[in-house]
Amino acid sequence: MNTKTDLSSPIGGQGANLGCIFLIGFMGCGKTYWGKKWADHSGLTFVDLDEIVEAQQDRTAAQIFAEDGEDHFRDLETAALKSFSGNNIIATGGGTPCYNDNINWMNNHGTAIYLLSSPQNIFSRLVNETKKRPLIQHLQGEELLFYITEKIKEREFFYRQAGLILNVDDFAEDYIPAIIK
Repeated sequence: MNTKTDLSSPIGGQGANLGCIFLIGFMGCGKTYWGKKWADHSGLTFVDLDEIVEAQQDRTAAQIFAEDGEDHFRDLETAALKSFSGNNIIATGGGTPCYNDNINWMNNHGTAIYLLSSPQNIFSRLVNETKKRPLIQHLQGEELLFYITEKIKEREFFYRQAGLILNVDDFAEDYIPAIIK
């Protein structure tokens, strides 16, 4: 599938009827960070899918994983994902596109954007956050970097099905208006 990173092709902004914009990519790639920035520039509502699931369950993602398992969390995540309509910017969980045919659902109900980042950059962002992240809470150092690299390889098939791929390793806030105008 050909995807584009051409920032001269805006996908919409204030008043545009795009459906949802789904930010996908590996944990730590900046979905929440860039989603909030994008919302500030576009006037769209920002939603963090993990926060929605946590609020609905009155538990953290780590607690849900530990008490009910990953499959249950993914089902809750899918239900929350499919509850949105209208113009929202949704930061999905890193695994969201890889389960329950979610990537196809996102592509059919809005615009999925893959925020691509190198394993090394993701590692540098996550190395001090492992306790908050259930899939990596027991990993450190080289083990963590290896996990990130391998998991990205596993998920890349799903991530690359997004309608737009943005390399965020060198992305700047100044680029946002070119995408949303």
